[in-house]
Amino acid sequence: MMMLRYRIASGLLPLTLGILSSLPSALAADEPKVESPYVFTDAKAGLTVPAGTTEVVYTVKTITPAGWGPTSEATAKVSSGRVEIAPLTEGLHIVTLKLANPAELRFLAIAPPPAIDKAAALALLPHKGQKLFDGQKYTFLSLGDSVTNTGDYESMLLMMLKRATGNQNITFVDRSYPGRSIDASVRNFKADAVANHVDLGLIMYGLNDQAGGCSLDGYLDQYRWLADHLTGDCSADTVFLMPTPDISLSPESTEYSSYMFHTIGFAESLRPLARQLKVPLADTFHAVWGKGAMSLDASGRSMWPVYPEGYDRQFSSMLESSGKGDGIHINALGHLAVARSAFNAMMGIKAPPQPLTFSAVSEWSDAGLVSHVTVRNVSTVRREGTLGLFPLPADDIKSDAPATYALDAGTELRFDVTWPKIKVPQDLLKHPANMYAALGHATFVAVDFSGGGSRVYAVEAPPAVTANFVRERQVVSGNTATVELRDGRRTESVAVKIPADSQVGRIPLVRQIQQDGKTGWAVAELAYVRYAQARAGEATVDGNLEEWADQQWAPVGEPVQARWTEGIIDHRANPQECYLQWAFKAGQKGVYFAVKAIGSIAKDDFTLFFDTREPALLGTPGPYFWVSGNLKDKGIIALSRGETSKVATNLSGAWKQTPSGATLEFFVPYDLMDTSAWPASGDLGCSIWWKSVSTKDPHATNLHWSEDGHPWNTRWYGVIRFDDGKPLPYIVRVK
Repeated sequence: MMMLRYRIASGLLPLTLGILSSLPSALAADEPKVESPYVFTDAKAGLTVPAGTTEVVYTVKTITPAGWGPTSEATAKVSSGRVEIAPLTEGLHIVTLKLANPAELRFLAIAPPPAIDKAAALALLPHKGQKLFDGQKYTFLSLGDSVTNTGDYESMLLMMLKRATGNQNITFVDRSYPGRSIDASVRNFKADAVANHVDLGLIMYGLNDQAGGCSLDGYLDQYRWLADHLTGDCSADTVFLMPTPDISLSPESTEYSSYMFHTIGFAESLRPLARQLKVPLADTFHAVWGKGAMSLDASGRSMWPVYPEGYDRQFSSMLESSGKGDGIHINALGHLAVARSAFNAMMGIKAPPQPLTFSAVSEWSDAGLVSHVTVRNVSTVRREGTLGLFPLPADDIKSDAPATYALDAGTELRFDVTWPKIKVPQDLLKHPANMYAALGHATFVAVDFSGGGSRVYAVEAPPAVTANFVRERQVVSGNTATVELRDGRRTESVAVKIPADSQVGRIPLVRQIQQDGKTGWAVAELAYVRYAQARAGEATVDGNLEEWADQQWAPVGEPVQARWTEGIIDHRANPQECYLQWAFKAGQKGVYFAVKAIGSIAKDDFTLFFDTREPALLGTPGPYFWVSGNLKDKGIIALSRGETSKVATNLSGAWKQTPSGATLEFFVPYDLMDTSAWPASGDLGCSIWWKSVSTKDPHATNLHWSEDGHPWNTRWYGVIRFDDGKPLPYIVRVK
């Protein structure tokens, strides 16, 4: 979701017609303008008008989260070239000035924040909250993807905090990364957070993470990393924000579907992590969802007011275009919902409790996995409505739940949900079950359609028998890995043999467990890749590999290495269509790479990722560097450094065609990795991602040396070890 970054601010910016339409950037000096894009509802919006105007007739239309709001028409006297307009309600205001050249201006009116409980806020912001209330300089940092980047919830939150606390010395720093996942904020943390001396970090990711196939546990690891480092490196507090709904329609669809929930699994996974870390959680998914409506399609349409006609038209609404527009990036009204949700989380203002609770537990039957679900009415009144049950993306569920329900206060409803894609325990290793169910988070969405609206619940159905292989990364010498199996009561060590002379592979781990007469399964996969070796030396970057004769070579092209986010996806007719062997040299000023390729690779491209941290940190979330390359005419390899690298001295590459394929040689300087030498430990974390487009199949095949589908997480990196004369070990990961 790569979007144009157009705002980096620490205060309020004037709103001009240039924000609202495709007008020339150089506006006339007397062009009507709104003095501030945001105003509290108990204040007035100031508008400047052309010189010489003594009075102006204007009309006002409003858009609220519920739809079109109040309207008015009036005449205002002009004083010193400006008029003031009182907001009609909280919401977008569309003001039409009836001048000789009619003009349309827009602003957002915001209801003032409620009175706050200082003690409650200080308990939630234990590190720097006192600064907020003492009037000291206070800086908060927003971290996120394009949803954060294209909007301005920070300025709205700034207004609320200044008014609620009386502290006028609050600023913010926006460091959002359109098109990126949470790893972007991890790798840029030092520059974004530490260098800006922030007091609070607000984190909102998940849209690209889920859509890009990032693992759920990897996503949560990086949220934890950011929270830990905000505390450890900045003595700052943290607020988690959920990713927001996606109401974009596919071209062939005219109705909204369960795709709207594709972020809810990651969103709700933040709730237990926030509790564990004692971090405030803003229910931003539900804040944007709002009241909803009595069907899924109507609920999607009910969110038109809070999504824009285009991501760069924040003060517009899809309500104005009959649902046409940007259903991914919320507009100013949507960002107001985010700002208020963040404010409430910081100040300990709790939303009214949901009227229903859902609990579930999963067991194995002859037909596969079945989840027993209990719905309880925890409100004080009788409730009647319709339940809609929906799978997460790419999944499937069936249920015997009644279409309608009627529950008196305190009563329950029970039904079963089955998982057609999970017939046997081994199915937990396949996509999409491996995203949630294999982690003990079998999740589906329940929507309560009642009272003229809808409420969304992400229902987790953990196994009745708790048993799992401990998910860890370890270094294994020899050919036997020892993994831990926990069944809730005890821990057992399990020896797993790695096939002799195998450099890379996957081994299923499946164990039946009995507890109190119930049968469960521990299911995981052991992934292994042998370390690569780097020998000391220099090379001439010309594509000839004479000086590489004595190297050890690492394979990239085995069937198990043809992976993407859904597991093994291999569009090659056979590995010989694209099979690579890699070797490495540790030079004085950088790393030399050699590749022996079989197949036609002239249209391929690749990316290498590097982690220079100490060995104990390899395989954990953290900063990294990368270089991308593709093959050009005349034997040139075009190489470019990633965004985290400031320099790349003498980055170069060359390749040559051979009868069976090609040979490649290229040089990556140490300064690209922000270092001056090979890591002192002898180990360099590395990931190799080769995108093969040389097959007859129109789809590319993604070949990875060590990755698990998408290289947005350092947890899956392999290791290149400086030659120490000893046998190379394996990196072993249980996933």
